[in-house]
Amino acid sequence: MKKIFVLFIALAVLVGTSSSVYAHSGRTDKNGGHNCSAKSKKKGLCTGYHYHTKKK
Repeated sequence: MKKIFVLFIALAVLVGTSSSVYAHSGRTDKNGGHNCSAKSKKKGLCTGYHYHTKKK
């Protein structure tokens, strides 16, 4: 019973972390992207408009 419980917890953690990989705290426009903030540009994280969704 203990092994099943540990396996269930491990699976829940794995699924929970893999689904948040594409999470983004900012808002995106209808194209799935947005302009970088001045703070992000200053840190060198991005340079301008960029996408957060995969194009098909």
